[in-house]
Amino acid sequence: MSVKIHKAKVVGYEMRVEEVKPMERLSLDGVWWLTKFELGEGERQKAFAPNFPLPPERTIPAQVPGVVHLDLMRAGKLPDPFYRLNELVVRWVEEREWWYRREFEVAKEFLDHDALELVFHGLDTAATIWLNGEKIGETDNMFIPHRFNVKGVLREGRNTVVVKFDSPTRVAEEREQRFGPLHSSFYRPRPYLRKAQYSFGWDWGPRLPTTGIWRSVELCAYNVACIRNLWAYVVNLSDDHSSAQVRMEAEIDAVKEAEARVRFMLQHGEQQFIACVPATLQTGTNIVYADITVTNPHLWFPNGLGAQPLYTLRCCIEVGEETVDEKVIRIGLRKVELIQEPDDEGKTFIIRINGAPVFCKGANWVPADNFLPRATKERYRDLLQKAASANMNMLRVWGGGIYEDEAFYDACDELGIMVWQDFMFACAEYPEEEWFHEQVRLEAETVVKQLRHHPCIVLWCGNNENDWFNYMKVWGQRDKFYGETVYAKILPEVCQRLDPSRPYWQSSPFGGDDPNSMSEGDRHSWDVWFREDHTAYLRDTGRFISEFGFQAPPNLATIETFTAPEDRYPNSKVMEHHDKMADGIQRIYRYMANHFKVPSDFSEWIFVAQLLQGEALKTGITHWRRRKFKTSGALFWQLNDCWQVVSWSVLDYFGRLKMGYYFAKRAFSPLLVTIAPTSPPSVWIVNDYLTPVQGDIVVKVQDVCGKIFWERHESLAVEPNSSRQVMTVDLPEDFDPCKHLISAEFYLPSDKREPVTYDVLFLAPYKHILLPEADLVVELEGDGEAFTLCTRCDVFVKGLWFWVEGDPDVVFSDNAFDLLPNMSRQISLHLSRPLTLRELRKRLKFWLYR
Repeated sequence: MSVKIHKAKVVGYEMRVEEVKPMERLSLDGVWWLTKFELGEGERQKAFAPNFPLPPERTIPAQVPGVVHLDLMRAGKLPDPFYRLNELVVRWVEEREWWYRREFEVAKEFLDHDALELVFHGLDTAATIWLNGEKIGETDNMFIPHRFNVKGVLREGRNTVVVKFDSPTRVAEEREQRFGPLHSSFYRPRPYLRKAQYSFGWDWGPRLPTTGIWRSVELCAYNVACIRNLWAYVVNLSDDHSSAQVRMEAEIDAVKEAEARVRFMLQHGEQQFIACVPATLQTGTNIVYADITVTNPHLWFPNGLGAQPLYTLRCCIEVGEETVDEKVIRIGLRKVELIQEPDDEGKTFIIRINGAPVFCKGANWVPADNFLPRATKERYRDLLQKAASANMNMLRVWGGGIYEDEAFYDACDELGIMVWQDFMFACAEYPEEEWFHEQVRLEAETVVKQLRHHPCIVLWCGNNENDWFNYMKVWGQRDKFYGETVYAKILPEVCQRLDPSRPYWQSSPFGGDDPNSMSEGDRHSWDVWFREDHTAYLRDTGRFISEFGFQAPPNLATIETFTAPEDRYPNSKVMEHHDKMADGIQRIYRYMANHFKVPSDFSEWIFVAQLLQGEALKTGITHWRRRKFKTSGALFWQLNDCWQVVSWSVLDYFGRLKMGYYFAKRAFSPLLVTIAPTSPPSVWIVNDYLTPVQGDIVVKVQDVCGKIFWERHESLAVEPNSSRQVMTVDLPEDFDPCKHLISAEFYLPSDKREPVTYDVLFLAPYKHILLPEADLVVELEGDGEAFTLCTRCDVFVKGLWFWVEGDPDVVFSDNAFDLLPNMSRQISLHLSRPLTLRELRKRLKFWLYR
């Protein structure tokens, strides 16, 4: 393909304000008609003819964007696949061939444009498309848009479009037979299909491979040329942040040669920078760019380290006196670096933003639903806002899901959540066939161009665990590393060519001779949960922990949505089916027995299992944060769920908060006091702020009733972006680990009534600690949806958990916390539906570990 490049360093032209005549769009979203064909081959071939009547007994309305499962559910022809064991009942859907059809009207004026395109933004997956009885193309990739030239095929008046989808399992299995078996987790043939890999089942998700027009469809018409892609990035940032060299770039497709002016405008508030590039557009692809100097740039920083200002980047194409197309996006100005330097433990792995090293705090993200069109913009925002509110600054978009919706990246831009972006390859060998390589190259080029303008994305990653699995010989002794060409050649070349602003990382985990080494690169810490208890985190000295985690069930209100009453005990058939990890429920029992009394009541079991997950996450996160920047990141598995399930998530399918969410929120606090179970115990202060913090620390050894045996107070100046040990604890001779605890509280000078951060450490398992009866005092203030809760107790309280009957979606500012003797805590709560103070007093409930 011939690409012409036009460049200029011309600044100061005025952006003309006039009527723009950009690309015209006609949406084809809405109601289509869906048919399951089981006719003979001859009859089926008639289905794409404009006047062919669809069999009414097998035809139902279909919603686009959508998938077949959702249409069948709406029509009453399919039970909810998430309920009880219905996942097994609906398996037939993946085995059928499905046809979509729609008729629509087009005006003559629309046809008069130079270019006419039919654009499917998402087809899942192997599809054939006809327009007015003429075959216009075939597709084989769920992840990217598909664009078809329909000039001469589209006609005035009534038009008919038909899309046939082949069975995804049949296509994958036929390719496996043709090209040979590859190894993969959960469903062997899946690597042959560029489809969301998790949809074939995972150890946290059901097997529900979908079919359908899962993203929007539109007709596009334009004259002369259109702007396909637009972005800008920081080429260089001065050390004092007083100026940034910025490149603005547009990819323009022209359908005819033309003399044009391409104007760029970059704006934030009163700050405005304009450049104009004269360009002789050639038929095909033209790259137009301009370099400018932005003085006093408003820089984008991750959550907790600064603000997230977003610039508006506008580009228009002028041909003569007419503006033929315009595109507007938002960008953020920031510089990202991956720092790998030798040190006494091996080699660092530090993300640096605008020159500042960042300890990455967050989780792994999986698709928000097995039926992706149900993941609305509002749902994305809710989940991501909860991540940001939990002090997270990074999410890893895991490589077995999808390249997420624009709404996801837009929200991450706004909230300051950095994104570690995997390419969609996970836990499998992938074909070393030329046809597959070409498909991957097109996918990578398309995805990088679509997403590179988002400042939130800080790293591209080639795959999930494939290099590690190959190293460990999980797939046995093989003649080659199947997929290596993709990760080691195709993807780095595409990223370097199309996005020099970000690092590329071959795999996760990766680094060193052992891809899962503790001495360099990123690491998946799965010895815990799979083989060991969570106390083993304290021995893990990985440089960047990109996966670790511990399972817990969702809240009872969520369990009730997928179970019948008779299913509601931990190891019922339905509960075990909704824990896709082999022996998952049994592992929870085993690890629970190590630390807590194992309850027989189902509700109590849920509480204790969630408490266990919280303690596990706290143990790992605080350990790695004490090592800052020897360890430079802690991303647990996983933030969210795609259905109702017992999993490693802290936000369940409905976005409801498990106890683990609050443990992670406290452990990710930008200012953290933490007690390490060393000998003797040591107290640490971690400060993620880029400014120093002054405060007072109080450390005590006391019994569960508040009697103090040892106490120490100090005033501290905590260095910016640091972690350090501030003292060790002298245990008294009569210290009893079953009765005594160690506490550390850190107070800011502005508020000495309540610590900004505190920690509690017992040196015996909680199952052996003799906790006294607690006379808890709870006071409430407020009305409507927002309330304040104040609670205190004269003895130690473990894992205090509040909830509101009838409102499973209530969000507390803190929850599932420990109360020290005579400590008072004030927290806020926001209800999903209004209540009076009197009603809330009746509905507010609490649980504590005894």
